[in-house]
Amino acid sequence: MKTASAWGGILTMVLMVSLPAYAKKDKGQAYQIQPTVTAEQAKAAVASALPQLSLGKPFTKQGKRGDIKLEVPLKWQDKVVGRVRLNPLTGEVLVKGQKLEVQKLSVAPEQAAAAVQKILPNFQAGSAWLGKQGEWKVPLLYQGAVITEISVHGQNGDILPDWKAAKDVSMFGR
Repeated sequence: MKTASAWGGILTMVLMVSLPAYAKKDKGQAYQIQPTVTAEQAKAAVASALPQLSLGKPFTKQGKRGDIKLEVPLKWQDKVVGRVRLNPLTGEVLVKGQKLEVQKLSVAPEQAAAAVQKILPNFQAGSAWLGKQGEWKVPLLYQGAVITEISVHGQNGDILPDWKAAKDVSMFGR
């Protein structure tokens, strides 16, 4: 009798220990709604919006380590759809993901906006990938490098606002 209850206890313990490990593999990711818009349609939507892109007011913000970040918002139909980051020392466009720790601003934000305005006609839409919420992410390329991305709704093909960039514009773009 004692051996059967001991085995039952061991089995229960093994199950309790293994269940949380199994749950961690999922990492809380939910299932996506299957998009009805194809990647090519999303890319075409962004490509057709490129001539209508305009620039918002450039702004600077301070990073966690005291570094200066220089950004120019991209607008389409009065909504912020992305942002272009620039080197605060030289005013050159930064590749998406490129990090600089610059402690001072050497370029006026207006000069940065003029530099982005000059290259804006050379932006191209890249190949789309599926985002976490079932939206398409379409990269904007300049000279073959990704500088930002624009989101496209997976169900109706509308270009979506970039809420994080819009929040930064409202906080820092006075």
